[in-house]
Amino acid sequence: MRAVLRGQDALGVLPTGGGKSVCYQVPALCFEGMTLVVTPLISLMEDQVERASEAGLRSAYLSATQGAPTRARVLKEVAGGRVDILFVSPERLQTPVVRDSVAEWGVRLVAVDEAHCISQWGHDFRPAYRTIARIRERVRCPLMALTATATPQVRADITDNLELVGPETVVQSFDRANLAWHVDRIGPREDRVVRIYRVLRANPGTAVVYAPTRRAVEAVRDGLAGRGLRTESYHAGLDGPERSRVQAAFMAGACRVVVATNAFGMGIDKPDVRVVAHVQLPTTLEAYYQEAGRAGRDGADALCFALDHPTDARLGHGFIDRTHPPLPRLRRLLRKLRRHADADGHVEVLPESHAKWVGRHALPDDVRSCLEALGRCGVVRLDERDSPNGEDTSGPGGVGPVRLRVRPSGGIELATTLRRAARDKLRAVRRYAAGRGCRRRALLGYFGEEGPARCGGCDRCRGR
Repeated sequence: MRAVLRGQDALGVLPTGGGKSVCYQVPALCFEGMTLVVTPLISLMEDQVERASEAGLRSAYLSATQGAPTRARVLKEVAGGRVDILFVSPERLQTPVVRDSVAEWGVRLVAVDEAHCISQWGHDFRPAYRTIARIRERVRCPLMALTATATPQVRADITDNLELVGPETVVQSFDRANLAWHVDRIGPREDRVVRIYRVLRANPGTAVVYAPTRRAVEAVRDGLAGRGLRTESYHAGLDGPERSRVQAAFMAGACRVVVATNAFGMGIDKPDVRVVAHVQLPTTLEAYYQEAGRAGRDGADALCFALDHPTDARLGHGFIDRTHPPLPRLRRLLRKLRRHADADGHVEVLPESHAKWVGRHALPDDVRSCLEALGRCGVVRLDERDSPNGEDTSGPGGVGPVRLRVRPSGGIELATTLRRAARDKLRAVRRYAAGRGCRRRALLGYFGEEGPARCGGCDRCRGR
C-alpha cells in the first residue's frame, strides 16, 4: 500500500486470508480518482463490490451478465467521476468501449487480482491476462499485482508480463502454524466416505469437503447426510439460487459440512472452518494449498486432510487431457478447421457431428475442449456474433453449432507448454502425497520458502 501511494508498482503474494482486498481498498480511499481492479470471475464481482461499499467506497462492476442499460449507467457514472473503484474482467478491459475511454476516467491505480492467472506456469492460466499491460499505454499510474499462490517462477513471469518497473515485492510467509497437514493412504476397495466421516466425527466444527466431480460431490454428500451430519452440496451444476442458499447457510452456521467442487471457496471468508478435507488431492499444489488454506483463518487449530491412492493419478491425467488435450488431437482438428474454412477464415463446427475431426473415438466434449485449447493458442476465436459482449472468448461452451474464425497460420506451441506444465504440477502432487518428510516443509519448499525440518503437527512428524 505504501508503495503504490508513493507512485511505485507493487507485487503482493499474500496467502489465502492475507488481506489482498485491503491492499487496493485503502489506496482507493486515499486517491483522488478511480481505482481499476482486474478480476477473473464475474460471479465474484457482486461480492467484491459489496465489500468495497462496506469500506466506504463508491463501487461498481462491468460484465456481460448485466443488461445494456445497466452497463450504460455504470459507464456514465464512471465518466462523471462518481465511482471510486471499478471491477472488470481482463477480457472486458480490451473491449473498445473500455479501451477507448479508460484514459479519460482519471485512473490512479490499476490492481490485478489473482495475478497468477497471467503466468503459463500458474495453476489457472487465462490468456487474456497477458494483455493487461497494454493499459499502460493509456493510463499513467502505479500497477499492483496480487495473488495468493505463486512460485518464484510465476512471480518472475508476472513481473515481466505486466512490465512492472522496480516493483515493491512483498511475499508473506506461506507458513500457517495452526494448520495440521495429513494425507491418508487408502486401499483400492476402501470407502472414502467412511474415512471422511470418521475424520469429521473426531474433529468437531464447520468443515468443507472437496471432491473432484459433481457426481462425487453428490455421492459424498448423501453418504455424510445419511450418517447424520448436516451436509449440503455445492457445484456448478446447481442453479444460482440454490448455490446462493447453500453459501448463505454455510456462512450462517446452519449446516456443518459443505461438500463441493473447486467452484466453492473463492470469496468465502468464514474464519472458523475447522476441517478442510479432500476426497482426492487436486492436480496442483497451488490449488490444494489455496483450498486447504480456507481452514483456520481465525488462527485456531485446524486440520487439512486428504485421501490418496496411487491410482488417483489416472483421474489427474484425465483432467489434464480435458483441459490440455493431447497434441495430436489439436493438430488434427486445426488441419480440419483450416481445410473447411471459407476465404475469410470462417467455419462452423457442430461438436455432436464433427467429433471425428478430433479422433476416431472422440466425443462432443472432446471437440469443445480442443477448441478451447486452440483458442488459448490464438489460432481460432469465436465469431464476433457469438462473443458474449467481450468477456472470455477463448473457447466455446454449451450446445449447438459454434461459429469460428481460424487463422491461416500459427501453431500450438502454447498448448505444448501448458500441457507440459500441467503434467509437471501433477508430478509435484504425487511427490507430496508419497513423500516421507514433513508435509509443511514440502509445501513451503514448493513455494520457494524454507520450512522447519519437522513441524511436529503433520502426519509424518507425528508418526501417523
